[in-house]
Amino acid sequence: MWLIKEVFYQRKRHYLTTAAVCISIILVLLVNIISSHIIENVHLSFKQLGLNISCIQLLKKRSDNWIEKLIESNQIEKYSLYHKKQERDYKIIGCQSSLAEIFTFNFESGHFLTETGNMYNDNQIVIGNKLKQYFNCYQINESIIIKGITFKVVGILEEDCDNLYEDFDKCVFIFIDYLNKDSQSGIYFLSENRLNERYLNELLGKDNFLFIDQSQTKDALINLLDLIRNVLIVLAFVSVSVSIICIVSNSLSGIDSRMKEIGIKKALGASSKDIYLQFIVENTVIIIIGIFISWLTVLIIVKMINLYAETKVAVDIVSNTGYIILILIIGSICNIYPAKKASEITIIETIKNRGFN
Repeated sequence: MWLIKEVFYQRKRHYLTTAAVCISIILVLLVNIISSHIIENVHLSFKQLGLNISCIQLLKKRSDNWIEKLIESNQIEKYSLYHKKQERDYKIIGCQSSLAEIFTFNFESGHFLTETGNMYNDNQIVIGNKLKQYFNCYQINESIIIKGITFKVVGILEEDCDNLYEDFDKCVFIFIDYLNKDSQSGIYFLSENRLNERYLNELLGKDNFLFIDQSQTKDALINLLDLIRNVLIVLAFVSVSVSIICIVSNSLSGIDSRMKEIGIKKALGASSKDIYLQFIVENTVIIIIGIFISWLTVLIIVKMINLYAETKVAVDIVSNTGYIILILIIGSICNIYPAKKASEITIIETIKNRGFN
């Protein structure tokens, strides 16, 4: 009867320890997955709003190569020149096909101006969704006339397609060569280097340009979200540390109750190394079981979120595997002390222990 009671007690203690490990690991993984998802969506929102884009608009005409100087000095790889002209009911944007690499355009049908069309001066045009009725054009490959030129519609934008710079629903896009007189001109670009207005004053002349740069706002918010994620992960790792301390505490308290077992094994020829490995393996197995159950639970939770949420949560295998390996390493290191203490017990100590009586 006492043997059944002892086995049940040992298992119950392992079950509770495994449950504590599972909860703490689930917290770490969920914090990492959900916070990464939020930050990724913020990046996407910035991109859709155009907050990652800088814009320079000339207020007076210039005939020099200021754009080439700007691109070269700031190592800008993604950019697009533009001309704008405001008509009564819509805005014409003359641009290059590379504008689609700068802005995020969602299409109801068709696509943006193509590079080959730009090379051969194809009369291509993309229209905003609210202009379908204005031009009486509801599908691609139809023709509309602007400024006496017949254009073929190659793309129709989705409804509510706008951002910080333009209401694209009321814009038409044609190649820049068709619109170069009496229009605003400038450049949209993405740059890793932050431009300062002093440099632009020297290059373009004071009060000769309008510079819009939202990168500071974007960087500040992303840094804040990264800080919140790191703080939450640290707090989650505190719970991991507590659960590992529970494993170590159980191992230390279990040494006295398992003194008889250790003495018998040593009397039958087991070495201190064998006892040491036994305790290390037992505690490592508990952590591995906790990791397996936690990972399975997290995948189920993410699956449930994806079933009912509008946005899909992706699981980054690499970063989560890194956290799991870190937890396993911490747990293995912390288990060295109780395993060492158990391995140092001698047969004489086990005989003196009441467990043998």
